[in-house]
Amino acid sequence: MGPGIYIPLLVIAIGVPVALAWAKKNLKNADASSGDDVIAAPAARLTSNALRDLATPPWRVVYEIAHDKLGGIEHVVVGPAGVFAFQTSMDALPTAPTGELDPHAVAAAAIVRGSLDDALGRCAMSSDRLVRVYWGAGTSGSSDLMPGLTAVDGRSLTGWIEALADRELSPAQVDLAWQTVLTAIGRPDPLA
Repeated sequence: MGPGIYIPLLVIAIGVPVALAWAKKNLKNADASSGDDVIAAPAARLTSNALRDLATPPWRVVYEIAHDKLGGIEHVVVGPAGVFAFQTSMDALPTAPTGELDPHAVAAAAIVRGSLDDALGRCAMSSDRLVRVYWGAGTSGSSDLMPGLTAVDGRSLTGWIEALADRELSPAQVDLAWQTVLTAIGRPDPLA
C-alpha cells in the first residue's frame, strides 16, 4: 500500500464519526426544541388504531386508503353485518337532524360510497352505509344522521361495530368483499 491510500482511510476514520456525532446532536436538538408542543395524530390514524381492536375474523378491515383510490373513503370494514365505508373528522359528534331530511345530503352520502360500490360490483355486493367517525370533544355514542349515513364517536367505535346486528354475510362473502376492495385499490391480493 502506498502513501496515497492513507489519506482516504484517515478521512473515513475521522469523518464518519464526526458526521454521526453531528447528526445525533442535531436530532437531539430537534427533539428538545419541540418542547411541550404535541403533534396530534391525523384523524384517519386514530380511526385506524381503533379498528385494529376488532376481532379478525369475523371482521376484515382495509386500513388507510389513499384519498384518490375510493373518493375520500379512508377505511372499509367488512363483516357479518355488511360492508361499511369510513371517514374521519376531528369535529364533535353532531346531533341527529330533526324534521325533514335534505335530499341533497342523503345523495351526498350515497355519492361518497359510489366508488366503493363500483368496486364491490365486481363481486355483486354493495356497501351498507357511510360511517363518519368523530373524535372531537362532546357527546359520545352514535346516531343515524340520515339513511345511509351514521355518525359514531371514535371512543366507542369498536363497541358500536361489534353491536351491529348480523345481516348474515357468510365468512366466504366477507373474505370475497375484503379481497375485492383490496385489489380494487391496487393492493396485493391477500387470498392469492
